[in-house]
Amino acid sequence: MKRTLMGICVALAAFPLFAQDKVRAAVGQRGNWDTLFISQGIDAGIFKKNGIDVDITWTRGGAETLQAVITDSADLAIANGILGVIGAASKGAPVKIVSAQMTGAPDIFWYVKADSPVKSMKDMEGRTMGYSRPGSSTDLVGRALAEHFKVKPKHISTGGIPDTRTQVMSGQVDAGWSVPHFNFDLAGEGKIRVIAKGSDVPSLNEQTVRVNAASVKFLTEKRDVARRFMKAYHEAIEWAYANPGKSTAFYAAFNKVTPQIARQTLDAFPKAAVAPWPVKGLKQNIAEAVQNKQLAKPMPEAQAEKLLYDFVYRP
Repeated sequence: MKRTLMGICVALAAFPLFAQDKVRAAVGQRGNWDTLFISQGIDAGIFKKNGIDVDITWTRGGAETLQAVITDSADLAIANGILGVIGAASKGAPVKIVSAQMTGAPDIFWYVKADSPVKSMKDMEGRTMGYSRPGSSTDLVGRALAEHFKVKPKHISTGGIPDTRTQVMSGQVDAGWSVPHFNFDLAGEGKIRVIAKGSDVPSLNEQTVRVNAASVKFLTEKRDVARRFMKAYHEAIEWAYANPGKSTAFYAAFNKVTPQIARQTLDAFPKAAVAPWPVKGLKQNIAEAVQNKQLAKPMPEAQAEKLLYDFVYRP
């Protein structure tokens, strides 16, 4: 009898005390270090512990991610460019920012073919420079680089990393964007050269460029579920940096890369950059949203905070 009771207790302890609530997450750019926190958290049992069953839909980033939430195909848009969210919310889209996803741009870089006459960002005057989607972080950072180096390239939407790579190598665009570990192979083979990094613009270090956003419906009707999801998301980030051996092993297996490349990728993403809170640089983001025509006119920060933010969970 004692053994039976003990077995029941052990079995019960293996499951959370509350039912698993399903959350639909649209996540931009499959396989990036910072877009795998949910996947890592699922694998480590963190979301299950918080009673959350996550259904992930991968997108190519930018407006595609946010559109999934606007059309109620997803509850959350993960890793969405902040300018896109500002633009959508200002036009009445029922979305709210629930956390930062990337502050600064230590991950994004631009590259050219090895035989390109472009040697640095200063040579990009009048040349084509790729970004993923309008309102994305690559859109914001690409324009910030152009302004910082005082050049006027032609900004071209090239889509995701594989599509951008094809366009660069076929000569359709001069410079394409990427993040670690992607395109490390071409760099190692001497086929491409890096000409600029997001970290070349110091002011971006205090500016959130990507955010996580949720539908107002989800935040209103399932607020406790949203709170538990964000709690688990935060815990997943903490776990990934506290257990670099396990998290880089997961990354290597997911992307089919070597442990060395996985570790190099982790080194490119400081923990402070992926901290969910605070969301920084709202004033600058508003100004850039106006400049890029995603916002019709400037608005006071207090008004913008009310329009944009709903931090359902903060540790």
